[in-house]
Amino acid sequence: MIYREILPSQADDFQKLMRDNLWEMISQDGGQSEFIGWAYIMHWRLPTSEGESKEAEVWLHFSENQGVQASHLEMNTAAKPLMDNLLSGW
Repeated sequence: MIYREILPSQADDFQKLMRDNLWEMISQDGGQSEFIGWAYIMHWRLPTSEGESKEAEVWLHFSENQGVQASHLEMNTAAKPLMDNLLSGW
């Protein structure tokens, strides 16, 4: 897996970016973390073009604990060039 940090303030914009670029939402889960915080994970997939061996998949991880926010993306190798392109202006 490949990881990329994003600012917590970019998490909502990232979700919109994925919708606007027709990535399919596979799952989302969230809840309380570490008794005093909360977190969520969202998972997207982009169907492959003909001839590609694996679908591109991306996960957004977001958490807030004691007022400290953190976020990062996790992606497979098929998604890396697509994310590099989508996030080139960030």
